[in-house]
Amino acid sequence: MKESIDIYDFSEKTILIAEDVETSNQYFKAALSKTKSNLLWAKNGEEAIKLFENNTVDLILMDIHMPKMNGFDATRRIKEIDKTVPIIMQTAYILSGEEEMSFEAGCDEFIPKPIKFKNLLSLVNKYLA
Repeated sequence: MKESIDIYDFSEKTILIAEDVETSNQYFKAALSKTKSNLLWAKNGEEAIKLFENNTVDLILMDIHMPKMNGFDATRRIKEIDKTVPIIMQTAYILSGEEEMSFEAGCDEFIPKPIKFKNLLSLVNKYLA
């Protein structure tokens, strides 16, 4: 039986997508489009911190490799502000030690790209349900 993304309803939730590549942001928007969640987009770590400080954010999808401030540093800063916000670190370029560095920075989950819709939604649901 094929799982439908229609079963996820995050209409009261805000997800911050910290991602410098527009096509990756479009992918996340498409994957989350039927969940009714409010989506915010930051193109770098500095923007992610500003958006987090100025909005009520329920979950963050954080890319590692971004300009101005990388995902590791942005995660550390955000976790200093709020230790409870779930951060899912994601990257297309898995370099040695990046998963461990992600957890050391304070992320709650690590997921490599390419990310399947079903896996992404299941992981988001784990923190927002």
